[in-house]
Amino acid sequence: MKALIHPASPNCVAVLAAARELEIELATEVVDLFGQANLDPEFLKINPNGLVPVLLDNDFVLWETTAILQYLASQGRLESLLPLDERTRADVTRWQAWNIAHWQPVLQTFIFENLFKRLRGLGSPDPQILAGAVPRLIKHARVLNTALTDREWLCAGRLTVADLAVGAYLVYAEPAAIALGDYPHLLDWWSRLRRRPAWSAAEAGLPKLDA
Repeated sequence: MKALIHPASPNCVAVLAAARELEIELATEVVDLFGQANLDPEFLKINPNGLVPVLLDNDFVLWETTAILQYLASQGRLESLLPLDERTRADVTRWQAWNIAHWQPVLQTFIFENLFKRLRGLGSPDPQILAGAVPRLIKHARVLNTALTDREWLCAGRLTVADLAVGAYLVYAEPAAIALGDYPHLLDWWSRLRRRPAWSAAEAGLPKLDA
């Protein structure tokens, strides 16, 4: 299998961490997003959305991080990262859906305004946009913090693809000045995830950014 990735992409971190957790040999090819290689016609034939990651498994092409994580889990050791129990699997999917609908979008707002605008020379953060995002951040951080009050991982009492998906955009929490100090259970969980060798190895490929 091969993954088309970019080292700055949080979703690519999650996919690479999953492959390492599952002991799947995953070749990688970097797509130069900053050079707009993702908009080349040849790449758009692979993923018409022009995004990474993309998974290539012989003639099977799969895009969308949630689908890639679940597919990788299905190829790995039995029940590793994606339990077979129907209710637990539904719980995993629920958290992945929550991540796409709520968590990831609000984190992206802070990452774009506080970090990528500066890196791309797009001007200063917009205080109105940031102020508007704060209530959403508080709401969703509380949801996650409460869910983690009495558990180490989101589902099944062990690491699953739900944790990898929900953790992905937190790789930029510090340089993007995302305020999470009021959520100790969330931070403890995030620290556990980052200490896992598979995650730390995947995160090591991120560009080094100043906070």
